[in-house]
Amino acid sequence: MGFNFGAFVGGMSRQISENIESAKEFNREKDFRLEMLAEEEATKERLARSSERRAQRKQDEQNLALLKSMNISDAKAGWILKGGNTAVSNYVDYAQAALARGINPDEMLESSMFVEDHNDPRNEAAMMATIRDYDTVEPFTVRQDIMTSVLGEVEEPKEPKQYTSLEAGHSGTYSLLQKAKLDKNQDEVTRLEGVLEEWKTKIEEDIAMRKDDDEGADKEKDYFTTPSRSKIKSDALGQAYTKYEFEYDNLTMKITSKLQGRAGIRQIALLSAADQMEREANVAEGVVDKQLTIDANTLRHDAETALTQYGRNIVKTGGGLDEETKSFSYLQGSADSPMESGDMHINANDGGYKVGDVVVATVTENNIPITKIFVYTGRKSLDDRGVKLKDGPQKGRIIHNFFHDAGQYYPKVN
Repeated sequence: MGFNFGAFVGGMSRQISENIESAKEFNREKDFRLEMLAEEEATKERLARSSERRAQRKQDEQNLALLKSMNISDAKAGWILKGGNTAVSNYVDYAQAALARGINPDEMLESSMFVEDHNDPRNEAAMMATIRDYDTVEPFTVRQDIMTSVLGEVEEPKEPKQYTSLEAGHSGTYSLLQKAKLDKNQDEVTRLEGVLEEWKTKIEEDIAMRKDDDEGADKEKDYFTTPSRSKIKSDALGQAYTKYEFEYDNLTMKITSKLQGRAGIRQIALLSAADQMEREANVAEGVVDKQLTIDANTLRHDAETALTQYGRNIVKTGGGLDEETKSFSYLQGSADSPMESGDMHINANDGGYKVGDVVVATVTENNIPITKIFVYTGRKSLDDRGVKLKDGPQKGRIIHNFFHDAGQYYPKVN
């Protein structure tokens, strides 16, 4: 049989062609797999970057809240945030050191010495220089519980912490105490409470020594900084609103939930906050921070005025201005048939009313019976000393006053 060269060449050509097509198909599949792998990797990177951005936004929100809690303004806090977490950490340290010396951290950042570059050493120098300006050659001292480093780091110091005055020492320690409470560091809270008592003792001793001085022992002094007073008010409001079951925002110092017919109870919460502020204003025996006392009295006056209007509106409208308020049934009894004030107080002491209830009762003033409006607060009035019943089945029992006096009731004239 002869060799068919043409058939051989044709067959070889077909084989080569098939091999080429197979190679192309393999390369196409390879390129497709590479493209898919590249797309998958790019997707992973996008998701990772997105996750990082979310985490950073959350961290920025926390950092912003922390900076603002130290009385740093929104604008300056925003500038600090641009420097990242390291910058925030540094300026928080500086702010703590400033508060410990009775310095407003926000005012420190007003200095023209500061530059935009957060890593510029001139910023640190400016901050440290400002803090050092508050140290004197003969400062008051307190035991070595308060730190000596510029940044107030928690470490065993070589020398006692120095303050420019008793007022600065008290205010600085109080600020550190509030931060420890915020951080829920109970060991630090206990320690700083002891240090604060030492400052109070020193203040009392100082006043005793100055009684016969020309300067006078009763000279008005500020024992809190403006940020400290603001923090005291915020804490007092937060505790009071929580006690009366309101939702409260510490940053805005406002209720975040609706009053839902509880406007009167809100005023009672404010009275509780005013009491707390007044207690804080009593720095030591016979020593009062005047401005904080003024702030407490202003808050109390405004709350009492609003509570008086609330009580009168409840009576005037027969239970409330709207259905939501009326649903709480605050109005007790009938305004047309007032009860005896003695029975009202006994009922209150027996737990017969709820906070916010309004009662119309007859009292005797200057031997003349008059009808008045009372709001039950559930709190003893500031001037309450208790009254012993002189007769009746409960003779000898001590009765306390839990009402706000909303003034005389005048019936509608037809």
